[in-house]
Amino acid sequence: MKNATVMNEVQEIRKVLEEYLGNRKAAKVAVEISVAVQEETQHTHSGEVFFVHKDEAGKLVLKMESSVKENVQAILNSYLEKDEAQECIEQLMAGNCEIKATEFETIKIPGSESPIYAELLKHEPTNDKEAKFIDNLKEAISKSVKEFKVFVNDPSIYNGKLQFVPGFKPAMGYSYKEWEKLAKANGLRLGTKDEYILFLGWLITNLINDDWLRLNAWFSVCTDSKKLGHYCDSLNAKDYFEPTGSRMVVGKCDLANTYKILAGDEKSVGCWLAGGIYGNYGHCNPLASLALSFNYNTHINYGVGWFVL
Repeated sequence: MKNATVMNEVQEIRKVLEEYLGNRKAAKVAVEISVAVQEETQHTHSGEVFFVHKDEAGKLVLKMESSVKENVQAILNSYLEKDEAQECIEQLMAGNCEIKATEFETIKIPGSESPIYAELLKHEPTNDKEAKFIDNLKEAISKSVKEFKVFVNDPSIYNGKLQFVPGFKPAMGYSYKEWEKLAKANGLRLGTKDEYILFLGWLITNLINDDWLRLNAWFSVCTDSKKLGHYCDSLNAKDYFEPTGSRMVVGKCDLANTYKILAGDEKSVGCWLAGGIYGNYGHCNPLASLALSFNYNTHINYGVGWFVL
């Protein structure tokens, strides 16, 4: 599991630095800056934002303001004159390279070429739901889906801003078209049906790696998911939606609890609603269940966008 950075890739930083340092040195310094940015993480608790990083002794330090700009400035000062360093960091911040703290935790999901999916295809399905998932997995593998990242926590909205942190009410009540706009405004996109299927394949694999019996892992993802997410028949079930960051399983929170709204499917002329909600029984809408919604403009009161990077 890794943290997602909201700054662009290292090469975007390098493009700015090349003007000041030349090609070779710019590559080296871009990596230094990227590391400095990712060493600090941003968190939210009870609506308060704070930042955490390790000091020289390796101890965690909590601060109410980010140190990223200060740390990047120190790196640039060691390579450039003061005026040039100031000009350079202003370009980094004003351009495509946002120098900001790492914000939201993500999990990397392998692309369809990964051997973990080929291994899953060896499974002999025990019921129709498992057989259907295998068919969907074969289709996803055939699409040559690239590696992607999913957020650990479901989305919520705070002060009008999209976030992926624990402890908030899931951001329900938006239409598909509104989720598309939120995705675009935040440099994200809604994940596809094929990506969701690969994510579930990753989940089955990691449950098995976490000492679940293979049959139990398959059963819990495809047939009855009450042990993985929040349903009315789950242990300690609530009679309403749980806050984001609940019921972590192999590093992923918020399985079920709300429907996951996937990208529009031109072939099926609709958007997919994946999984189930707190009011379902785990066997009615397990994680592998998929249903089509045909109205892109209707508010979906029990679902949240399923975003990927």
